[in-house]
Amino acid sequence: MQIEKIVYQALRELKRNLPDNASLLLAVSGGADSLALCDGANMVKEEKKLRLAVGHVEHGLRGEEALQDAVYVQRFAAGLGLPFMCEHVNVRSCAEAKKQSIEEAARNLRYRALLAMAERVQADFIVTAHHADDQAETVLLKILRGAGLTGLTAMSCREGRLLRPFLDLRRRDLEEYCRARKIIWLRDSTNEDTYYTRNKVRRELLPYLEQEYNQNIAANLVRMAAALREDAKFLDSLAEEEYKKLLLEENEKEIILDAAKLNSLPSSVRRRILRLAYFRLGGKELSNQRTIALEKLALAKWGGKKIQLHGATATYLHKKIIFVPTERKL
Repeated sequence: MQIEKIVYQALRELKRNLPDNASLLLAVSGGADSLALCDGANMVKEEKKLRLAVGHVEHGLRGEEALQDAVYVQRFAAGLGLPFMCEHVNVRSCAEAKKQSIEEAARNLRYRALLAMAERVQADFIVTAHHADDQAETVLLKILRGAGLTGLTAMSCREGRLLRPFLDLRRRDLEEYCRARKIIWLRDSTNEDTYYTRNKVRRELLPYLEQEYNQNIAANLVRMAAALREDAKFLDSLAEEEYKKLLLEENEKEIILDAAKLNSLPSSVRRRILRLAYFRLGGKELSNQRTIALEKLALAKWGGKKIQLHGATATYLHKKIIFVPTERKL
């Protein structure tokens, strides 16, 4: 009865969170979570009128073991009659060239590869098997890094072309699903290495918090992220409205904001407006620390003071905040 309930719950989440009449690329690594996603999506395929393909990314970190995993996933997809694609990337080389951590480089290359595969099969969405444990780990990582409200909202079920239908299920639920469906899953040896921060949080910090403080900590963190996400949505919508009121100029060459009106707003809205201007100009990455620095620029009112961002420069000049692409000088 318990096993039947778990299978039902997984299929219910897929039916609830996957759109009808869509073409989906399923990101399948070979772990219990992604195999449950693949099997479950195939089970609801006819009812939801879905077109499915399987995408696998081999990161170049585990040698022959990883190549065998790719073959296993290919055979699993073939057993379900689903088309399969595999992209090979070199994480170490990318990390060294861009001075990134292995984790960051792997994540960036993985999503880039999945997007390329999605384009190849004209998929409407990329679907991953992120679950509640992943969400709890993400929230803890964000806390450790001093993230603001937006960061603490962690992952959402739908983010552009990315779908995460299993965020309300635990890792153990998806393993139980695989047992019920007699699916053998693979274990990635790098997931055991606590050199990587996320693995350390997964294998040491989260179990410690569950044992010593609250056995429901994972579920509580997931609920907290969901609640904060609603607050963030409201503040984002408010920032959008206020942005229009204080916008003086906006084109591909510059965005100019009225600094006096900006500084009259609450900090939570002011920071969002500054971030909004940066990203509308084509900015790619803005940390909480740089956001705070931007706000200080606006509040300090130092004429001619500049802050260099990734791909843009922000300047306070004549009671205005002026954003321009990095290559252009005021």
